[in-house]
Amino acid sequence: MTLTKEQISALKKQLHEQIKRLPEDKRKEAEKQIDDLSDEAIEEMLEKQKDSQVNIFREIVSGKIPSKKIDENSEALAVLEIRPISKGHVIIIPKERLTNLDKIPENISILIDKVSKDLSTKLKAKEVKIIPEKKLGEVIINLIPIYDKELNLESERSNQLDSELNEIIEIINKEDEKIEIKKEEPKKEELKKFKRRIP
Repeated sequence: MTLTKEQISALKKQLHEQIKRLPEDKRKEAEKQIDDLSDEAIEEMLEKQKDSQVNIFREIVSGKIPSKKIDENSEALAVLEIRPISKGHVIIIPKERLTNLDKIPENISILIDKVSKDLSTKLKAKEVKIIPEKKLGEVIINLIPIYDKELNLESERSNQLDSELNEIIEIINKEDEKIEIKKEEPKKEELKKFKRRIP
């Protein structure tokens, strides 16, 4: 595999993103190592990573890794993000590995619309941002509920407790209460009784 200069630059940028939260002294050292990596070293590192890496999304779809599933259809799975950007942050994972951001199958779009609507109505979000991204070599779709301030994939994430995630699932899966409207039967008019008149 031969990578273009743009691909190598993008990979270095991703590596820089991954070390952003390191303590400053360690981060500077890691940044220097990344910048000093040759093109060949990056390609070699990528090959090794591909061979050894267990793809978390494939493991979630197969059920080997437990997830907080809220919905699914024949082509995709909707699960709660365990490090959400906002309450109810969902990721849609295609059941078949999808690599092209521009070609999202119709059934996946249907699931995105359904889950987005549920997040808006049941979690009272002002809007739901739909943000596809390529992660670990495949496409996933983020559904991020917006309540007060604007958010994106760079926004701060939180660690949610299992109990909080379960509560969100309960709210989303709660059936809409159907309000029964009783039809009022038309009132029967009483027949007026007239006194019998003798002619």
